[in-house]
Amino acid sequence: MKSTFGAAVLASSVASVLAVAEWGQCGGIEYSGSTICDSGLTCTVQNPYYSQCLKSTTTGTTTSKPITTTTPTPATSTTTSKSISTTSTSSSAPPASTGYVKTSGQKFTLNGSTYIVVGSNAYWMAQQATDADITKAFNDLKNSGLTTLRTWGFNDVTSPSGTYYQLWSGATGTLNTGADGLGRFDTVVAQAKAAGIRLIVALTNNWGDYGGMDVYVKQILGSANHDLFYTGKYPPDS
Repeated sequence: MKSTFGAAVLASSVASVLAVAEWGQCGGIEYSGSTICDSGLTCTVQNPYYSQCLKSTTTGTTTSKPITTTTPTPATSTTTSKSISTTSTSSSAPPASTGYVKTSGQKFTLNGSTYIVVGSNAYWMAQQATDADITKAFNDLKNSGLTTLRTWGFNDVTSPSGTYYQLWSGATGTLNTGADGLGRFDTVVAQAKAAGIRLIVALTNNWGDYGGMDVYVKQILGSANHDLFYTGKYPPDS
């Protein structure tokens, strides 16, 4: 009889020691202490990391069971609340990406942001021996900080040789759409895009290199007068 009475007293004492007083912590993520509150108190969730023993009339989210670190509901509820808050305070959608450089006052812009031109000239880009050489050239330019490249989108010849875009025979021009023609220019454009470099493409040359204005004047107009390029009449497909 004495043994039974002693055990009851001991159990009561242990429970009293383990019970958390008012305002004390009783739960939360990574909390490892007691989750039992004193009589008249309830373990109340304040946030996923902190629950405390409060009187049942105190404002807060209450639970009839002790809150442990493995209870997922508070964390899920709070995460959802943060997601809603973020959505409600987010700014309007950014401008659609066009990929084209524009002007705004005295500045260049790209997709709504200021665009800094760090440029160079590479007329020879499409004249490289292989596509791999073109890829390497653009990677080197990118690594040096270049953002803009001027290159040639023309190469007019009267006899086929190497990479050329248009072959002239008298007043008749024939486009070369093969791998050694416009296919090579497609590679230039694709590798520039992959490197994030914008192109300025020249469509003809003032000088006679790689055809230029003179090839149009000579082949179509039959003249050696360079200035006729600006006044001559040309077929629409030239």
